[in-house]
Amino acid sequence: MAKMSSAERKKLEKSRPWRDNIEAVAVAIATIVLFKYFVVEAYKIPTGSMQPTLMGNSETGIYDRVIVDKFSYHFRDPDRFEIAVFNYPLDSSKNFIKRIIGMPGEELEIRGGDPWIRPDGEAEFKILRRPRSIQDAQLRRLDTAGEWKMSTGTAGRWKITPESSGDQFTATGRGEATFPRTYESIRDNYVDGYPEGIKDDINTRKKGSNFNDVSDLRARCEIKADSACREVAIELHEGRRRFKFLLPGPTAPAGERARIVATNLSLADPEELLEARVTDGAVRLLAGETIEVEVENLNDRLALRIDGEEVASLEVPAAPDRARSKVTLRIEAPEGSQTLVEDMKVWRDIYYTFDPTRQKISRWSIPEGNYVVLGDNSQDSSDGRDWTLVEFKIEEGERAGETISGNLRDSMSPRPDSNPMYFPKKRKWEQLVLRDSLGERHVFGRGEVSRLADKEAPLVPRDLIRGRAVAVVWPLAPQQDVYRWKWVR
Repeated sequence: MAKMSSAERKKLEKSRPWRDNIEAVAVAIATIVLFKYFVVEAYKIPTGSMQPTLMGNSETGIYDRVIVDKFSYHFRDPDRFEIAVFNYPLDSSKNFIKRIIGMPGEELEIRGGDPWIRPDGEAEFKILRRPRSIQDAQLRRLDTAGEWKMSTGTAGRWKITPESSGDQFTATGRGEATFPRTYESIRDNYVDGYPEGIKDDINTRKKGSNFNDVSDLRARCEIKADSACREVAIELHEGRRRFKFLLPGPTAPAGERARIVATNLSLADPEELLEARVTDGAVRLLAGETIEVEVENLNDRLALRIDGEEVASLEVPAAPDRARSKVTLRIEAPEGSQTLVEDMKVWRDIYYTFDPTRQKISRWSIPEGNYVVLGDNSQDSSDGRDWTLVEFKIEEGERAGETISGNLRDSMSPRPDSNPMYFPKKRKWEQLVLRDSLGERHVFGRGEVSRLADKEAPLVPRDLIRGRAVAVVWPLAPQQDVYRWKWVR
């Protein structure tokens, strides 16, 4: 066969330009598909189980679009606290997104709203503490405007001005103010932490709002002391316990330093107290100078920060399961002196709810290769606390003896999300429709199947985890003052 010359080859290529175009399009499509499958994909958040961290809400019309990194999990396993996208174990045709809390090989338990873990080989459970960046992302700012109660004698001498950036106190002389004013305790209000522009649009009925006292708190403010001020104190209440963060003023004794004092820690010893003093530097208020002060009681650890630097901390015993909480600002100063406290803000931690009427599981023994995931919107999240498989045995036909199972979403009458669905009604049904754990739909008549005992299914196997959420890139809703672009923590 004669060899094709270079000129002939070029002439043939020019006569078939469609071939190059098809090859280019095919390569582009293959690249996009592979990139989407292995590297990065965008997801729309459909539900509110991770609110307000990730929004998916029909009442406000806000549905976050998140970028999901699929590449990392090809080379490493998920880390604790990452927000993961995974195939729902009870219906693998659906993608879910939750935060990883429980890790392989450990035990996990929900106590008093907090996760506790016992790693493999250890004897005792310990409270699960988050890195600072994760903790900051999960705290929910409280609406304190108009909710400070002034003590007798304070009213008329103290002026409190609500501001969106934080409440402003102009404190003349001594006195104190306590939040909240109208409730006995800070509780888990459903809309805490939501953008202000959409709070009023959220329906909190049947959401378990304000059911649980939340004593894991943070408060932050800026203080400018008068030259006559003796002391400024911020006090966090946890039941009968008091956690006092004390800042000596310009007229305090020379040896006084900022300190944390914890009192009333146990009924057995009412006089017991713990104290932590600042040892590195004489931290105190200086006349006319403004400092930022942050105090917190989070996961049985007290911390005091001055201008962003932690200067003292204190471990305290575990809190009672139910402990009423408040925040008090107290100033010791003579009449006529004036101390300014600006940008006072208060946050609460997530309270992981457990309602036995809805949620079946509050303790997990996690085998290797599995994880426990929970939603940040704990009052309204279907997650490892309540996942249950409904199972049937096939009684007739070629598949007699086989079992078939799916996600249990039970109700007395058919709803769009019911599984199984009974027609016409559950108690007198003639036809049963079941979506199995692969998402496939099956229809059975009465007598063709028998229902077996339901099974708890609280774990996510490693091979179902697809990627981690890294950033919210949409929406932008200026009319609601909502700007959702952010890194996901």
